[in-house]
Amino acid sequence: MAEGVLRLTDGVKTDDFCAGCCMGKMRADDFPRHPENLGKSAGVLDLVHTGVMGPMQIKTPGGCTYMVAFIDDYSRHMTVYSMKAKSDVLSKFMIYKGAMENATDNKIKRLHCRFRKKN
Repeated sequence: MAEGVLRLTDGVKTDDFCAGCCMGKMRADDFPRHPENLGKSAGVLDLVHTGVMGPMQIKTPGGCTYMVAFIDDYSRHMTVYSMKAKSDVLSKFMIYKGAMENATDNKIKRLHCRFRKKN
Protein backbone atom coordinates (compact mmCIF):
# COMPACT_ATOMS: atom_id res chain seq x y z
CA MET A 1 0.00 0.00 0.00
CA ALA A 2 1.22 3.50 -0.79
CA GLU A 3 2.47 5.67 2.04
CA GLY A 4 -0.01 8.22 3.37
CA VAL A 5 -3.04 6.45 1.89
CA LEU A 6 -5.53 5.39 4.53
CA ARG A 7 -7.13 1.99 4.39
CA LEU A 8 -10.88 2.04 3.82
CA THR A 9 -11.49 0.54 7.25
CA ASP A 10 -9.40 3.10 9.17
CA GLY A 11 -11.59 5.17 11.45
CA VAL A 12 -14.76 3.14 10.80
CA LYS A 13 -16.47 2.66 14.15
CA THR A 14 -19.97 1.71 13.06
CA ASP A 15 -21.71 0.19 10.08
CA ASP A 16 -21.80 3.42 8.09
CA PHE A 17 -22.98 3.08 4.52
CA CYS A 18 -24.07 5.44 1.81
CA ALA A 19 -27.68 6.08 0.87
CA GLY A 20 -26.89 4.96 -2.68
CA CYS A 21 -25.97 1.48 -1.45
CA CYS A 22 -29.31 1.16 0.31
CA MET A 23 -31.27 2.51 -2.62
CA GLY A 24 -29.40 0.28 -5.06
CA LYS A 25 -30.61 -2.83 -3.25
CA MET A 26 -34.24 -1.68 -3.13
CA ARG A 27 -36.87 -1.94 -5.84
CA ALA A 28 -39.75 0.46 -6.34
CA ASP A 29 -42.33 -2.29 -5.86
CA ASP A 30 -40.91 -3.35 -2.48
CA PHE A 31 -42.65 -0.48 -0.68
CA PRO A 32 -45.87 0.57 -2.39
CA ARG A 33 -47.07 4.01 -1.28
CA HIS A 34 -50.69 2.99 -0.68
CA PRO A 35 -51.44 -0.72 -0.99
CA GLU A 36 -55.13 -1.23 -1.74
CA ASN A 37 -55.76 -3.34 1.33
CA LEU A 38 -54.12 -0.91 3.78
CA GLY A 39 -55.70 2.41 2.83
CA LYS A 40 -54.13 5.82 2.98
CA SER A 41 -52.32 6.86 6.14
CA ALA A 42 -53.79 9.80 8.04
CA GLY A 43 -50.64 11.00 9.82
CA VAL A 44 -47.09 10.30 10.90
CA LEU A 45 -46.61 6.71 12.15
CA ASP A 46 -50.17 5.77 11.20
CA LEU A 47 -48.69 3.19 8.79
CA VAL A 48 -45.08 2.01 8.64
CA HIS A 49 -43.77 -0.28 5.89
CA THR A 50 -40.84 -2.58 6.58
CA GLY A 51 -38.73 -4.99 4.60
CA VAL A 52 -35.51 -6.97 4.93
CA MET A 53 -32.80 -6.87 2.28
CA GLY A 54 -30.08 -9.49 2.00
CA PRO A 55 -28.01 -11.48 2.28
CA MET A 56 -25.71 -9.18 0.36
CA GLN A 57 -22.60 -10.53 -1.28
CA ILE A 58 -20.32 -7.92 0.30
CA LYS A 59 -20.27 -7.44 4.06
CA THR A 60 -20.10 -4.04 5.73
CA PRO A 61 -16.90 -3.25 7.66
CA GLY A 62 -18.79 -4.42 10.78
CA GLY A 63 -19.64 -7.78 9.18
CA CYS A 64 -23.32 -7.14 8.40
CA THR A 65 -24.96 -8.76 5.37
CA TYR A 66 -28.61 -7.80 5.95
CA MET A 67 -30.48 -4.50 6.17
CA VAL A 68 -33.96 -3.67 7.38
CA ALA A 69 -35.79 -0.54 6.24
CA PHE A 70 -38.66 1.22 7.99
CA ILE A 71 -40.65 3.73 5.91
CA ASP A 72 -43.34 6.00 7.33
CA ASP A 73 -46.15 6.04 4.76
CA TYR A 74 -47.31 9.58 5.49
CA SER A 75 -43.96 11.43 5.56
CA ARG A 76 -41.96 8.89 3.48
CA HIS A 77 -39.22 9.16 6.13
CA MET A 78 -36.96 6.12 5.82
CA THR A 79 -34.66 4.61 8.43
CA VAL A 80 -32.30 1.75 7.54
CA TYR A 81 -30.43 -0.48 9.99
CA SER A 82 -27.69 -3.00 9.17
CA MET A 83 -27.83 -6.48 10.71
CA LYS A 84 -25.64 -9.55 10.91
CA ALA A 85 -28.64 -11.92 10.85
CA LYS A 86 -32.32 -11.79 9.93
CA SER A 87 -33.14 -12.61 13.53
CA ASP A 88 -32.03 -9.08 14.51
CA VAL A 89 -35.17 -7.54 12.95
CA LEU A 90 -37.15 -7.39 16.19
CA SER A 91 -34.38 -5.62 18.11
CA LYS A 92 -33.98 -3.09 15.26
CA PHE A 93 -37.75 -2.53 15.21
CA MET A 94 -37.75 -1.83 18.95
CA ILE A 95 -34.95 0.74 18.45
CA TYR A 96 -36.87 2.36 15.57
CA LYS A 97 -40.16 2.33 17.48
CA GLY A 98 -38.64 3.99 20.54
CA ALA A 99 -36.79 6.64 18.55
CA MET A 100 -39.71 7.58 16.30
CA GLU A 101 -42.37 7.56 19.00
CA ASN A 102 -40.19 9.76 21.22
CA ALA A 103 -39.42 12.15 18.34
CA THR A 104 -43.01 12.54 17.14
CA ASP A 105 -45.15 11.94 20.25
CA ASN A 106 -47.22 9.54 18.08
CA LYS A 107 -47.57 5.77 18.37
CA ILE A 108 -47.13 3.31 15.51
CA LYS A 109 -50.64 2.17 14.64
CA ARG A 110 -50.04 -0.26 11.76
CA LEU A 111 -46.94 -2.10 10.56
CA HIS A 112 -46.94 -3.52 7.04
CA CYS A 113 -44.41 -6.34 6.62
CA ARG A 114 -43.99 -7.71 3.15
CA PHE A 115 -42.55 -11.19 3.27
CA ARG A 116 -42.05 -13.09 0.06
CA LYS A 117 -39.63 -15.64 -1.28
CA LYS A 118 -37.06 -14.41 -3.76
CA ASN A 119 -36.35 -16.69 -6.69
